[in-house]
Amino acid sequence: MHFITTLDELLQVLDQTETSDFPKVMKSLRLHASELKAYQSWKPIGYSRNCIKRTPRFELVLLCWNAGDATPIHDHDGQKCWVYQVKGSINEKRYQKEGNHIIETSCNPLHPGKLTYMDDRMGYHSLANDNSNKAMTLHFYMAPIDSCGYYCEEEKIFKRKTLAYDTFLSEKEPANQP
Repeated sequence: MHFITTLDELLQVLDQTETSDFPKVMKSLRLHASELKAYQSWKPIGYSRNCIKRTPRFELVLLCWNAGDATPIHDHDGQKCWVYQVKGSINEKRYQKEGNHIIETSCNPLHPGKLTYMDDRMGYHSLANDNSNKAMTLHFYMAPIDSCGYYCEEEKIFKRKTLAYDTFLSEKEPANQP
């Protein structure tokens, strides 16, 4: 199997690949954190969403996590999602909705080089950097996601959230939306 080891190669392959072959492409990733240096952007508090590429067919986003950062339990607005662990480690928790309750079904630690997949048919998930070091994850969505459902812990209901980028295309460009 041929492994994809550079961001340039990944972007070229994605542009030239049929959507039905996206899973095979994602399984061939072997990216080092240094490949994503131009897209790294850290906020003082909370994780950052840094758009690397957005097309009608896919969206590639680098998330930069501080220690303790976490997403709420969420869906993917009907899109398929792959998460590639680039640096550090993240815990992925998966959930199912049972009546009015959200039940945790698994917890999977992600370490550099690990790939996980999620879509709405599988339930919901959350990601958390439960460690004392920074972490980075590369998120690939089949078709861009502009909003998603998330579980509001306080109200015990799902709500909609509009998603935004902290940077768009590089850390030097302001976060503007397409």
